Amino acid sequence: MSTRRNLKYKYLKTKIALSQTIQQLLEINRKRKFFREDPKRETQLNEELKVLNATAEIQARTLKSYEESLQKFERA
Repeated sequence: MSTRRNLKYKYLKTKIALSQTIQQLLEINRKRKFFREDPKRETQLNEELKVLNATAEIQARTLKSYEESLQKFERA
């Protein structure tokens, strides 16, 4: 597989993963509305949110890096 094609493949996979992570974040935020009375469950959801937010941040940075690399290949 060529370098450009490999980069594009990684870009698409990361974009899909980021989209799935965002959907999970939205789902947890919806659940939080219903579990406000249960402090144990709400604490658990908050921990999940922290992990997913960190994951989404890493995926977004990786995606941006791939975009920049692909742009460099297109210019060359």
